[in-house]
Amino acid sequence: MNAIIAGLMWSVLWIGYIFVVLKWYPWELLHDYPEDIKEAATLPEPTDKQKKQAKLVCGIICLVIFGSLLAFGLTKFASAQTTFLMVLVYVFIVGMIWNAIDLLVMDWILVCSITPKIVVIEGTEGCKGYKDYMFHFKGFFIGCAYTAIMAIVFSGIIYGILKFFIW
Repeated sequence: MNAIIAGLMWSVLWIGYIFVVLKWYPWELLHDYPEDIKEAATLPEPTDKQKKQAKLVCGIICLVIFGSLLAFGLTKFASAQTTFLMVLVYVFIVGMIWNAIDLLVMDWILVCSITPKIVVIEGTEGCKGYKDYMFHFKGFFIGCAYTAIMAIVFSGIIYGILKFFIW
């Protein structure tokens, strides 16, 4: 599977994760919103049970998402030996496609332009932060750094599995 298709599939998984969290555990994403939204939020304090459930559900979904990244890389490179650099480029492209979709589709189109009710945190209706394109652009650059780190780590895992168990 090429990196673009894998990146689009990975993006769908992340988008699903975000909507699950926004619907049932919005406090888990509040840290990703601009300051005025964080300050205006009137979310009820989650119970310990809700916090545990959120951690469990989010953890399972993240395992599936990152497991799919491993699967994409392993299936892509299992049939022929390659270099660590090729695996790294592949994983980086997959991650950057999600980072770009997150900025352009999720943040700029969905949050900043359309602002449907599902992305609006309780008590923050009308906050200017929902139209803060620059906030999300800065987040994109932070995402680039995280993507680079993630690509190095997961490429190492993929390459190691391939080298020691498959080739």
